[in-house]
Amino acid sequence: MDVSGSISSAEYDLQRIGYKNAFLDASVQSRILSFAGEGGIAVNVVQFGTNAAEVIGWTKLDSLASILNFANSLGTLVRNGGIGTSTDVQDGMLLSRNAFATNNYEGKRKVMDVSGDGFQSTDPICSGLSPYNTPCAATQAERDAAADSGITINGLAIEGDMGANGVTTWYKTNVVTSDGFVITAKDFADFERAAVTKIGREINGELPEPASLALVGLGLIAACLARLKGHIACAALIDRR
Repeated sequence: MDVSGSISSAEYDLQRIGYKNAFLDASVQSRILSFAGEGGIAVNVVQFGTNAAEVIGWTKLDSLASILNFANSLGTLVRNGGIGTSTDVQDGMLLSRNAFATNNYEGKRKVMDVSGDGFQSTDPICSGLSPYNTPCAATQAERDAAADSGITINGLAIEGDMGANGVTTWYKTNVVTSDGFVITAKDFADFERAAVTKIGREINGELPEPASLALVGLGLIAACLARLKGHIACAALIDRR
């Protein structure tokens, strides 16, 4: 979830409510509950700007009540104002990757969901100017480290200042793993629709679409399907900004 300076209060609210409503969507709930017999799924939320912070700890979703409680937590989620206003995508990815290693869940599937509206702009600065497929060594290295750890990275690209496909192209080049995919929101008003589509696909473990085989900005959302002393599918959320 992106909380950098390029995200206005209204845009932050559209993200927050978009994620909430994604977990209130009947089709998403049905997909989550299909894992109840294996232990459910587990999710967390990370916000980032210049730095990153976990704002909702790992939460197991294995019943309708637990899903509704998590959705309510997303709906009331306060923007972390202490992590700076630049955009360090790599820092959010690093925090998320470490969260998988220390969450006490044994993952059957681990998926990091990176959502955002921009590119790496600090520590280090990466070029975000056209062409948007310019390599960013920092995020590519973190992407590759995640892949080596068995983590799939998907992306939710929010378009705007970078044009119709600028963020989408940057994510495909620098953030998403080869087994991941990217969903594009044409603007913040389109975020909820994109979030419902993306989270539903992640929970079911669907393969990328043919056009998205070589594939990830604003907050990060990491989704991890996992198990705890059994078979818990876990979805981790990261906020990237």
